[in-house]
Amino acid sequence: MKRLFPIFLFAALVLAGCDAWVIRPAPYQIPTPFSTRTPAIYSPTPIILAPPFTATFTPAVTTTSQIVSPTFTDTPVAPTITTPDGSQTPPVQISVSILGCNTSIDITHGMGEVTNAYATIQNLGTADLQNVCATLHALDEGRPHPDKTQCTPSLPAKYQVTQKLTVDTTYKKDTPIQIDVTSNDLLLQRVGQDSCTDIGVFAPGIDDLGVVKPIP
Repeated sequence: MKRLFPIFLFAALVLAGCDAWVIRPAPYQIPTPFSTRTPAIYSPTPIILAPPFTATFTPAVTTTSQIVSPTFTDTPVAPTITTPDGSQTPPVQISVSILGCNTSIDITHGMGEVTNAYATIQNLGTADLQNVCATLHALDEGRPHPDKTQCTPSLPAKYQVTQKLTVDTTYKKDTPIQIDVTSNDLLLQRVGQDSCTDIGVFAPGIDDLGVVKPIP
């Protein structure tokens, strides 16, 4: 035991002189405080923020216009025809009557609905009329129909003729019509109706159309 005591004493002195940490920790450092922002300075001048964009608005200009629909009116004419030798014939007196209308489908001319108008032209004067033509017009007329104009080479005094005139019109829609009657391209009379009534079963027979007959 006395021999071991010096050994224990030596060991204690050696251990007292050694550090027990295998890895020495870093020395503790006092943290540096974060820097603070400069406080905002408020002034009586208001802060104006610029908008992200600038838009220019131009007011739209609206124009208005009046649409005037044609009105078909009767225009009786009694012209005086001058012959080549300078003499004048008695004033022309005619009467134009619209008997009525009906509609049909015209496949022959590649059209849809067409309106047929029946008109009787009477020569009430004392002079014979040459090249008497009747032309049908409609307010909603489409493509020109080949039967919109019908002519009679000669219409003697006190005679009459009934013509069937056809125009291309809108499907299932009432339409105002107008008929112009001319003689040698001179307008004699113009008649019209706001809505042509259905002629029904009273339409002239096909044998009576375009035939010059005495006025009954």
